[in-house]
Amino acid sequence: MSEYNPVDNVGVVVLAAGSSSRLGQPKQLIKYKGKPLLQNILDHSQVLSFTSKVLILGAHAEEIKKNINTGEFRVIINEQWEEGIASSILKGVRSSLEINPNLENILFLLSDQPFVTSALIKELLDTHKKEGKTITGCRYDKTVGVPVIFNKNMFRELCHLNGDRGAKVLIRKYPDKVAAVSFDLGSVDIDEPEDYRKLLKLKD
Repeated sequence: MSEYNPVDNVGVVVLAAGSSSRLGQPKQLIKYKGKPLLQNILDHSQVLSFTSKVLILGAHAEEIKKNINTGEFRVIINEQWEEGIASSILKGVRSSLEINPNLENILFLLSDQPFVTSALIKELLDTHKKEGKTITGCRYDKTVGVPVIFNKNMFRELCHLNGDRGAKVLIRKYPDKVAAVSFDLGSVDIDEPEDYRKLLKLKD
């Protein structure tokens, strides 16, 4: 699988601003295989040649910063995190374009998908380049969702999302513009204590 060259102008945004209210503790910091979930996502992103790297924090930001090595990521605090994920997407797009005004694509990642790897990210990038679609996401549970890459033609619409309306709104709106890679374990995310208990029981 080929490396994605930095001249291809891809930025990455990790969305990690939520309060994890149903879980009862910051999901960004719960550990799987000895590492916080957020650290896992950042580490798998760090090895790739993105032209911009942005981490969006909100709730529990200070606690998270003390316990996570953010490396090359620019940390942006979303003071409006309670408004929903759309506010974090907006900050992610704007911050990425501040770093690189000529950015062509943005990859969005979440902090609570424990099975995202650098290999999966590479596959997404390669598929996005090969297929030439506006959106390239991951297929699981009979849907397409995050991790997902958006071409610059979608940046304006990403900035006009609101509330808890995230990337899937645009994926559903433009099905003909979407390419996808299979990621069956993409359905595993951590919202409630039972989700975490199930995760800990999974075998390697």
